[in-house]
Amino acid sequence: MGIALATTTSFTVAANAGASGGDEHNRSGAADAVAASGPSPSSMAAAVPDRRSGASRSQERSPRGTSAAGVTVSPDASMPVEEPAPVRVKAPPVLPGCDGEATGAGLNGQVPQSELCDLWDGHPPIRADAAVAFARMNKAYTAQFGEPICITDGYRSYAQQVAAKAAKPTLTATPGRSNHGWGLAVDICADGYAGERLNWLKAHGPEYGWDNPPWAREGGSGPYEPWHWEFTAAVAQIDEHH
Repeated sequence: MGIALATTTSFTVAANAGASGGDEHNRSGAADAVAASGPSPSSMAAAVPDRRSGASRSQERSPRGTSAAGVTVSPDASMPVEEPAPVRVKAPPVLPGCDGEATGAGLNGQVPQSELCDLWDGHPPIRADAAVAFARMNKAYTAQFGEPICITDGYRSYAQQVAAKAAKPTLTATPGRSNHGWGLAVDICADGYAGERLNWLKAHGPEYGWDNPPWAREGGSGPYEPWHWEFTAAVAQIDEHH
């Protein structure tokens, strides 16, 4: 009969059907032929991929200084460190609650509240731009003398100007014509402008836009009032338009 054996190499072995001994011999020979012609165990082992070694090879690092893509990188190269953006802390306002903005709205003695800012410790309000400038001056004054500038008067409504004129007829302007009525003048307490403090105010007040006007100085055109100080640039602007 015919026996077909299939291995990696296919072939057919023909045997003599009448001779049993020959059949055994042929079967044995067929087995030997299969063993002889098929791949050896070692070659089969070599043909099977080594997964572990394959994985290891895929993870092999490129030589130091060269990337896998063949781009040369210096061994001493380092990733740039991004500097953090500087944190800017906004300084607190010199006069909390006052933005220093004023439009000049209103009339003398009738300045709207939106144009005014309160000074420290319950002192009377003055116009916002004048208030911030005065607060800056007061900060320097306080650093020098250990206490803030003492103020007796600031903005005066028309009614307050009338009352002041009645109380001090020679020391107050005609109602409706006082710079207190614009919120651009203050009166300083007697101990706040005497001696060394008055000298400091004369020397540094103009740096902040504040001055004792020429008419109020000794020998000026008006009564001597060293306590009366004005926000000069704004007063000059008011005088131009009135």
